[in-house]
Amino acid sequence: MLNELEIINEAKNQTGLENFGNPLFVEGFKTLINSINKEADLNEVGVEAQKHRLIGILANILRIESAFIENPEILNEEIKSPVVIVGLPRTGSTMTHRLLASDPNHTAMLWWEGRYPAMLENEQRGNPVDRMEMGKAEVEAVMQASPDALTIHPWDYKGADEEILLLEHTFFSTVPESFMRLPAYSHWVESQDHIHAYVQLKKMLQYLQWQNPGRENKRWVLKSPHHLGFIDKLLNVFPDSKVIQTHRDPYKTVPSFCSMCANLFEPISNSYDKEEIGHHWANKLAKVLNHCMKISRLNKENFLDLEFNKMIKDPISEMTEVYDFIGEDFTHQAENAMKAWKEENQHEMGAHQYSLKEFNLDDSFISENFNEYINQYIK
Repeated sequence: MLNELEIINEAKNQTGLENFGNPLFVEGFKTLINSINKEADLNEVGVEAQKHRLIGILANILRIESAFIENPEILNEEIKSPVVIVGLPRTGSTMTHRLLASDPNHTAMLWWEGRYPAMLENEQRGNPVDRMEMGKAEVEAVMQASPDALTIHPWDYKGADEEILLLEHTFFSTVPESFMRLPAYSHWVESQDHIHAYVQLKKMLQYLQWQNPGRENKRWVLKSPHHLGFIDKLLNVFPDSKVIQTHRDPYKTVPSFCSMCANLFEPISNSYDKEEIGHHWANKLAKVLNHCMKISRLNKENFLDLEFNKMIKDPISEMTEVYDFIGEDFTHQAENAMKAWKEENQHEMGAHQYSLKEFNLDDSFISENFNEYINQYIK
């Protein structure tokens, strides 16, 4: 069982800080603890892992709030016209993200920054060595606990990754329900006004930019499937965003996403139900794709569609269209950086096996719930 007071006090003891800032997160934190204790059925390893993760998140919140108070100039940092990649896993979104992030004129949140965004005591700006090592150790632990994880997502502690890890610090994110059974928490998250989470996301990007002065003239490249469900909130906070949506047949992407979740459930749960995982996520994915489709129709100038098959066949060629959309010259420097990244990341990760049947989903569920999406983007 997780004890919320114990977790709060441990975060305060680790940091020597008391001020959590905006109390908005408190309800989400308490709802998550309650949901874990009553619904997740975690094993001993899982309980300890979540305790450690939650202490770390609260410690980050304390340090971030302290940084804003001590350095109010952080909020003067400009986040200009970010490029935002949205699409389900296995649609080419990670490759698109990392190709764009390899351009020296761009910047992206690195995995270790998502988990450890707050500078440690006595850390010098631009020298986050200890946090990088913490991130490296955590990725190695994930690989050890779940070797199949690498066949689903290319884990790299120093690679560009999803800023949903930053949103996790708001307790408004879908991260916890991707590896635990949390129906009450999931319902609470869906009922919230996510504008608050995106306002906080902007502040955290400003903080990361301030930490590394070399970033101030670079353009942020963001990416997360999470944004599909809240793309209107993202555009409210970042109205000059350029959103790239990657598309692939949901008959392939939905079971792949469910397989990723089941893979993450396995090492920390006493029991988990693949049918429940399948129906929970299949319904949620249909809902968020339909939401993003609706918002994109109302904001056509902000959106570009990328087809998975074209990106896989010739990603460098597709970048010509991408750069035209984001209003940049596709320079030789950018092209060479992308070719170098592609060359370094051609290694075979292993086949990721999954099927709709494994999650007790049938073709009719996809054809009914994703009908509009398939007609617009796939057919």
